[in-house]
Amino acid sequence: MIRSLFLACIASFPAACTASPEADGGDYATVLEAPPYTPITRLGPDTYTPTVADRRMRFADALEQRNLPMLRRLKQGENGNFGGIEWRWTDGPENEGIGTVRAIAYFLRDPATSLARYTSIPLFSAQTADFSRAEQDKVVRDWAERIGTDVASPGFGNMSVPWLDIAMSRTAFEQLRAERGWDMPRNLQLRFNPFAEPDLPSVSEDARDAIRYFPQQTSLLGPTPDLASYDAVVLRDGCFFIDEAGDDDPLALFPFGTGIYRDDEGYLAFRPRYSHSEQRLGRVGTRLQLGYRSDVADPPAELIEACGEHRVVAVTSLDQAAGYGSDWFGVREYRDREGISSEEAMRRANSCLLAQEQTMADNRLRGTRDHPTQCAKTYGIWGNPPEPPPPAPLPPEAQSAPAAPIDRPPSPPKKLEPNRNGVCLFEERDPSERPDTLIRTNRSSNMIFWADEGAALWDHANGFIDEGMVLPGFRIVAAREGLPDLWIYPNRDGPIYLYSGPEVFECRQPEQ
Repeated sequence: MIRSLFLACIASFPAACTASPEADGGDYATVLEAPPYTPITRLGPDTYTPTVADRRMRFADALEQRNLPMLRRLKQGENGNFGGIEWRWTDGPENEGIGTVRAIAYFLRDPATSLARYTSIPLFSAQTADFSRAEQDKVVRDWAERIGTDVASPGFGNMSVPWLDIAMSRTAFEQLRAERGWDMPRNLQLRFNPFAEPDLPSVSEDARDAIRYFPQQTSLLGPTPDLASYDAVVLRDGCFFIDEAGDDDPLALFPFGTGIYRDDEGYLAFRPRYSHSEQRLGRVGTRLQLGYRSDVADPPAELIEACGEHRVVAVTSLDQAAGYGSDWFGVREYRDREGISSEEAMRRANSCLLAQEQTMADNRLRGTRDHPTQCAKTYGIWGNPPEPPPPAPLPPEAQSAPAAPIDRPPSPPKKLEPNRNGVCLFEERDPSERPDTLIRTNRSSNMIFWADEGAALWDHANGFIDEGMVLPGFRIVAAREGLPDLWIYPNRDGPIYLYSGPEVFECRQPEQ
């Protein structure tokens, strides 16, 4: 908790309060409180704009689907010889600005002759492989272990060459490869994470004088548990602390892709370090959604030297807590229930959320013990209202023979983020791209599955868990409320089952 030593510098929502300078004579900022951004600004999800990489992947997927009968014959006929297809792109104005593509087919033996047995289409050319698809699992996982599973993650496609997702820049990896003397297999594709090379500084020029030390990870993190945790991040004499309950507040260690700057109103705020990102994070001094927290056993020596001996806790998110998640969906339902405009619904919800944050800030900083307004219950944010509105009355012609109500238990919400275990490929797309020809294949909830006719049979065999088949050549689309659609493709040979329920959303094979 903030101690009374700092309370003297707090005014009403100060942009910064300056603490006493340290012995080294530096003047650094202390920011204990700031006004949150407007929590809800639109009653719908953020607009999704596909990147060039997204569009290229979709284009290549469409080409693969178009040539799938030939590729299946090739794969079966050249078992033990075929090493997969690699789609290589060349920049240019073609195909609406995504460039041109060619398909490299890899074979262990007689590449040109092997390919010619199945196609003469100019799109395809042949090269020599270093391993076949029959042994790809062992080869790729061995390379992931050799490079380090915190850096390299294996991936497998239906007809494509396997790949490694590399969580570092291409330049850094090439330097590491030269130092280790690695001779990478020709038909093992390396996919470098574009977020491994931020183009914005960790600390903007106009924020440097306020900060003693900006603590952050030195590289991208691997997968972490998907948890939400909430506390304010404050600045005390230039050092960032997580303002937890009690007297042992830890120093914070921030994600690699996050920086600090002064926003348009002059407040210190967090931002992504990527100029193309439009994501808005939170301000210093406000309550944030910090994601998964983990104690750092060996914190940076420079951080301890600058800010003293304290616990250090790494966080994975810096989103503003007020309005976090899918609050807009609840506000939209509240608007419809009350019969008011979108503007009025947002005004009421934002007023409640900001008052709720102010109460919690007063409890944190000023020793009050007021109970925050429960906006979730008042406006149905994060769930249904405590007293749902009564149903509309029946028309007069229907009142003479009222039907007995059917008592159906509500369906539990489904897990919206899939477990990406390599059995299926999950590709995010904008809902506007969903084909009109798809049909709904499961019952209504916060996630609905759409598919080509005949693609999936959902039998609800496991209580509230839906089960269906994922078939090559058919589209299955998961429509998730408030999120981009997921297009789901098989990523391995053999039968594949898709499961979804309150605690599961993944593809499995019978042996699993």
